Amino acid sequence: MKSVIFAERDRVELREVPTPELADPNGIRVRVTATSICGSDLHLVAGHVTPEVGYALGHEWVGIVDEVGANVTKHSVGDRVTGPAAPWCGSCDLCLRGQAQRCRRGGVHGSGEMMGNLGGTQSEYLVVPWADNAVIAVPPTVSDAAALVVGDALCTGWTAVRHVMSNSPEVLVVIGCGPVGLSAIMTAVASGVPEVIAVDRVAERLAVAEKVGATRTFLADDAGKNQLRELYPEGVPAVVDAAGTQGSLDLASDIIGIGGLMGNLGIPAHPLTVNFGALMLKNPTLWTGLGDLTHMSEAIDLVASGKIDPLPIFSHTIDLGGVAEMYARMASGEPGILKVLVTP
Repeated sequence: MKSVIFAERDRVELREVPTPELADPNGIRVRVTATSICGSDLHLVAGHVTPEVGYALGHEWVGIVDEVGANVTKHSVGDRVTGPAAPWCGSCDLCLRGQAQRCRRGGVHGSGEMMGNLGGTQSEYLVVPWADNAVIAVPPTVSDAAALVVGDALCTGWTAVRHVMSNSPEVLVVIGCGPVGLSAIMTAVASGVPEVIAVDRVAERLAVAEKVGATRTFLADDAGKNQLRELYPEGVPAVVDAAGTQGSLDLASDIIGIGGLMGNLGIPAHPLTVNFGALMLKNPTLWTGLGDLTHMSEAIDLVASGKIDPLPIFSHTIDLGGVAEMYARMASGEPGILKVLVTP
């Protein structure tokens, strides 16, 4: 089969590799029909996470089941399914504590040995462990592209939104309008937040934010920051930072109001500095972490019901043969690339 391999730092290549065999009685094998290139894939290839190379990349997928393990009861050959970037066993101590994203017997697809040595989804076939726990059926009315975001970006953005909504904010600011930030906007709107404000450095991304429900948008320049501060001089009750840069963290810290809630989802390329002295005067609560993907069934119901339409976040469609070039284009910061749909 064909698979996208992390060959060396800053370079990926499409290779012919053996089709994975299903040896796990709790797993399934799928023929991948849709996958994508995520921002965290770029971090891996840039060497921000680990020096490890030589493994298949990708962690988002939709596919058709072509083999099931002996213990699997919820899925059959021929089913169209999707699953999480990070499958979980459901019975280890971390799963039982509500930390399934760090399951001791799980891992993250396409992230090498350090994260469970699971296969990468930018491949023609994929073996998925713990299928009865983590894999869900895709309703016939939901397209592959719409289902693709459920296993990572949509649930990840929604995780931060749920954390900052505990005080029922009238206003939520989302900084960074990549796929995860846009997912935070979509889920906040679907959750009933009256005012959802999008902030980004790129005007085209703000236009997409409006399409998915943002009620106001501001450029992340000095003029935009001043307009936001003038609009809410005492700060806002909730902020989601989906950019993961020093500038986005500084802005979140600056605009959060007294007793506000901050959710930080962006993966930083380098360590960031937090001005705790200034934050202490505001008594905020800061949450950060990986997305809770155990809400996939609820998320796909939101898509199937029409309450969320994730399709505007897709900017490009390619096949596996175009993935290596697309990695280079995305790493260069080429404008106009938002979410890439890959169809093996």
